[in-house]
Amino acid sequence: MSSKIGTVGVVEWRLGGTAPSSAKIVYRLKDASEATLNRGGEAPVNLDKPSYRTLLLGLKQSKDYSFHIEATRDGEPCTSAEYALPTTRSFASSPSVAVNVVRSDERAPGFIVTSSGTSLPSSAFILDADGDVVWYFDGPQNLARAQMDYEGENMWMLELNLTNELGEMRYVSMDGEEEHLDVPGLETTHHDFTVMPGGRVAALAWSVPAIDPESDLVVRAPDGTLTKLFTIGNDVYRSSAFHANAIHYLPFDDSFTVADGNANALVKVSSAGAPKWQLGGSCDAAPAGEKCAPRVWDLVHGHHLLEDGTFVVFNNSYTETAHVIEFRLDVTESAFSAALVRDYTGNAASSNLGDVQRLPGGNTLVTYATDGKIVELDSSWNEVQTFSVRVGYSNWRPTLYGPPLRL
Repeated sequence: MSSKIGTVGVVEWRLGGTAPSSAKIVYRLKDASEATLNRGGEAPVNLDKPSYRTLLLGLKQSKDYSFHIEATRDGEPCTSAEYALPTTRSFASSPSVAVNVVRSDERAPGFIVTSSGTSLPSSAFILDADGDVVWYFDGPQNLARAQMDYEGENMWMLELNLTNELGEMRYVSMDGEEEHLDVPGLETTHHDFTVMPGGRVAALAWSVPAIDPESDLVVRAPDGTLTKLFTIGNDVYRSSAFHANAIHYLPFDDSFTVADGNANALVKVSSAGAPKWQLGGSCDAAPAGEKCAPRVWDLVHGHHLLEDGTFVVFNNSYTETAHVIEFRLDVTESAFSAALVRDYTGNAASSNLGDVQRLPGGNTLVTYATDGKIVELDSSWNEVQTFSVRVGYSNWRPTLYGPPLRL
């Protein structure tokens, strides 16, 4: 087991003779009940790693696991004997999670990568679909977003930095062995970041020392090189004050979606900074031109755009329950429209942050940061289960290996 994170298994192995062409490690939770969703997984092996070093992620605390190695060499499969992993350890200060399951048969197996938000102690952690904390690490205060990088090798963390005084981004390897605090050049980052292929992270960064100025979109490469892609301001959407607060990278057309709480606008922007469309905010002389559709929000934060035009938005409210709104977007060369599909009102609020994600099977994950709830809904918007725990933004993924579904 990792000496830093007691729920991360570390396997090193070798195969005599010719090197394998592919390999994976299959691991299983011993004595798992039928009601348990997270019973283990499959870890792909990077054959370029010394000793084929592979991490086993998503393990529950204080549990026993077995594993075996499956490899292919010269077109022939090879399978090792079954081995026992040392008993996983527990976290001394991981958050307490209360789980209320309403429809056990509708639960989506997978993991939720999240953070403690504005609560203390500050941490990044991962929940499995059973509500167990399977990964935990200390983070900066007011930890808005925690996100594994595109390749799944490191966990990045970003401080909220609401007042534009001093922010921080840090990252730690998934086994906890390498930790990098106060990553240089990212001191003005705030609210949110997204991950990109090649180990890159793209973060919102206040452009000048003031309250609610424009933000630069800054990309950091693994070698530390920083590149400003464009400025998120009046060249993207019109506003007298700016407050970009959520961002996602869209690999299917190399673009970004951005939410702004002051402008109350959601926009899609190319990686070169060209506005593609705008939903909400001021359409008067909007840089998106005719591709600006009116919409009144209470306050927008988290959102999720799918390639098929499905768009779900977390609409905060300071005094009432938050809304989750689903649209069907229609985008042509000269026009843009957003047809309302559903306006969902649950029983919780979030005056800050707040998130929503559509899952592959049709379920929807809603994160109420202020009220401390993550609610999973089925495709008919009925409650499946609720995790009660103080959080920031959240990101669901089916496995802890490879790129996330929503970046």
